[in-house]
Order: sequence, then C-alpha cells, then structure tokens
Amino acid sequence: MKRVIGFCAFAYATSLGCGASPTMGGPMSHLLVTLFDNQVYVTFESPSMSTVQLQASSESFDGAASVLNSSGHNSQFGWLANGFISLPGSSGIYVRTLESTPRLDVYSESGFDPILGTDGSDDLWRWDGTMTHNWYSSRLKGSHTARYEVFVGDLFGEPLAGYSPGQVELSFTYGEQPRGIRYPGGDLQSPLPAPGALGALGVLGVMAGSRRRR
Repeated sequence: MKRVIGFCAFAYATSLGCGASPTMGGPMSHLLVTLFDNQVYVTFESPSMSTVQLQASSESFDGAASVLNSSGHNSQFGWLANGFISLPGSSGIYVRTLESTPRLDVYSESGFDPILGTDGSDDLWRWDGTMTHNWYSSRLKGSHTARYEVFVGDLFGEPLAGYSPGQVELSFTYGEQPRGIRYPGGDLQSPLPAPGALGALGVLGVMAGSRRRR
C-alpha cells in the first residue's frame, strides 16, 4: 500500500484525526540514498539541515501517536532514493543503528512502532524505498545524535557480498538552538555521481520482513 504524502500524511494509518496529528517540526530534510558502483552513499539534500530541533507540543496525541506525548519530537529527516536503484532479487536496503544517544527514541512514520533499537526493538530496519519520515523523540533536553550504517542485504538482513555500506549521522537539539552546520564525514565525502532525478527504489522480487537479531 502506497504511503500518502501531503496534508494529514501522518494521520492516515492511525486513529488520529487531522487536527490531532503531530507536526513534522519544519521543512523536510532528505537523506539521499545513492547506489553507485555497488557502493551505498547517504548524503544530505540540504547540508545546512543536518541538525534539526525536537519540538515540544502542548497537545496530547491519541492512539499510536501517544508515544510522542511529553517529549520533544521531529520527523523532518526523510529517507529518499537518489535516482532509480536496481537491486538483485530477494534483496533490499537496510539501516542499522551503530551509535545513538541514550534516550533518543525512533518510531515508524505511520504506525509509530518502535524501531532501530527503541524499546528493545531490532537495531535493524528495512527501508521499503519510498520517501519515509520516521519520528525521533526524547524527553531529555540537550544535544542528541544517531549514526547509521546503510547497506544492501538479503531477505534476512545479512549484507550481500560485493556491496559496500554507507553511513550517515543525524543530529538533534532539544531546548536549544542548533550550533552551526554538521556535515557527514568519512565515506560520505567520497566523490559521487551528479545527482539525478529523485525516484523510487527499484527492487526485484518481494521481500519478507527482516528477522529480529538474536
């Protein structure tokens, strides 16, 4: 089922009405995922938006979105394919948490399910290739970061031989203004092909859900 992008986009899969939906927190900040010569790259579409602010709300949300109550939250960061990505059959793109500030929580875009290590969830999350804005939240004021590995994996989330992963670090502030611009380092400074038109992720075959790590 396709995700709905636009007004009330984050209410469609919950019992929330449009008036009770949490807000994104600002303009979209896309994380562009590129696959070039079997190397995954993740870059910020707007490097000046590599740090965003968790916004507190005076409203209480009902249903699944209630996990954001009494916290600062934000969903500006969105995973987005940079051009058309063609993958081998029975494979997909995965995101794995490498490091994360304690008490920084992550929830799925539409269902508000804990992901990427939140509340004991798997630290591995399968991205379906569509533009996806997950929710980040914290009840602890200050600065927060999350660093991820992004790789091509098989049906079980195991990295495929012959493909090199990329990394990206996201930064958040809560209760203070962002201090300057943070740029990703390491592999993310490697030369990239000229960005193409943003498109959907092309995957050959239908994938099963990723298994939980034991």
